[in-house]
Amino acid sequence: MPDDGLIDVTLVDVADGRPFGRSGLPAGQLPESFTPETRLELGGAVWEVVRADPADRPAFLAAGRLVLTLRRLLTADPRQIGYTLPTLCAELPPLTPPDGTADDLEIHEDEWRQAELVERRRTAEVEAQLAAVTRVVREHVRTVGEGASAVRVFDELHLRETPAEPLTGTLTRQRLFQLLPAEHVYTGVALRDGQGRVADSFAARVGPVAVYGRCAGDRVVTLGLTPAARATVEAVPGLAGLMREFGLVLVDWCAVRCEELP
Repeated sequence: MPDDGLIDVTLVDVADGRPFGRSGLPAGQLPESFTPETRLELGGAVWEVVRADPADRPAFLAAGRLVLTLRRLLTADPRQIGYTLPTLCAELPPLTPPDGTADDLEIHEDEWRQAELVERRRTAEVEAQLAAVTRVVREHVRTVGEGASAVRVFDELHLRETPAEPLTGTLTRQRLFQLLPAEHVYTGVALRDGQGRVADSFAARVGPVAVYGRCAGDRVVTLGLTPAARATVEAVPGLAGLMREFGLVLVDWCAVRCEELP
């Protein structure tokens, strides 16, 4: 197709996977390729290209079509920008160099231990940490932006230093997967952007969530769930039995929620 030909371009919002625009654009107005850093201004909003299909110019010229999946970027006064989460785990896990070959569960470093299992006997530590997060959520929150682009931000962040090792009992990786019906077992956990694989880590897909964590030998010392919003006792198959056998509670730190069995 010559550069003055029209390419049928469909725009898809990555937030819900739905198309929100379609038009014919002259091929000469389109770049050689769309990298993840490519940004477009549409209707007064800024969008970032997540992926393009086809990925390069010769392919979309030959096909005469192009699907761009975009993420809307928040634009706001820099003086108003704050934290998007009220709390983070203070210490990230040790990492091993990435090799690019493993079937790892990839999570953002901010997701690390945001929803996790903790021994019931450490309830006092959990309650103290949740009280600190509650103070941030109630006293240090505001809304930035308007309409669909509005987000909740915090001008203070609580870094959780305890419990440093939430599981100190006899739960092993073998027993964990006997109780939880894993649909897919990953090699381990990797932090996004090529930071590396979490040392001595494991991960598996279980129902609506992925469970992940670290071991000392075969003993599980941390056990998280992602995404946190789907991590409930009723939603995750086998979770109630695991919690009952090993005396655990489920904590969603950002939602200030602690679930325990009766």
